[in-house]
Amino acid sequence: MPVVVTNATNASTAFAATLGAVAPSFLLFGASKYVVATHANGSLLGPVSISAPGYSFTPAQPGETIILYAAGFGLPGTTIVDGSSTQVGALPALPVIQIGEASAEVQFAGVISPGLYQFNVVVPASASNGDNPVTASYGGLPTPAGSLIAVQR
Repeated sequence: MPVVVTNATNASTAFAATLGAVAPSFLLFGASKYVVATHANGSLLGPVSISAPGYSFTPAQPGETIILYAAGFGLPGTTIVDGSSTQVGALPALPVIQIGEASAEVQFAGVISPGLYQFNVVVPASASNGDNPVTASYGGLPTPAGSLIAVQR
């Protein structure tokens, strides 16, 4: 598709971009490789080392249900309203999510706000202590490599 970027009265030269139905990606905390995630109670999930005053992080535990946040997973199974500030709906199929070397059980996958996706995932019992890679595949496309969550047994 041709794309033109316009800012005030300036416009770029048109350039081509590939339009796809999905471009899945996890959201990351700042410049880190840690996925934006929470425990089921809403507290921040991550290594203790990225904690800051007022923002305490704790690792996930094997068997725990955690919440991962992402973008680019496509349209939910229900109709969304163009321009609405509230968008919700489950994805028509669950993504395949891996934590460490194991598949994670995905309990929910859907849009919770315009452009924001939530995945309720059970951390596999085999997840090792420390940083574990997290990947997802949806619509035949993977998330970018290098995303992490912290796990502590």
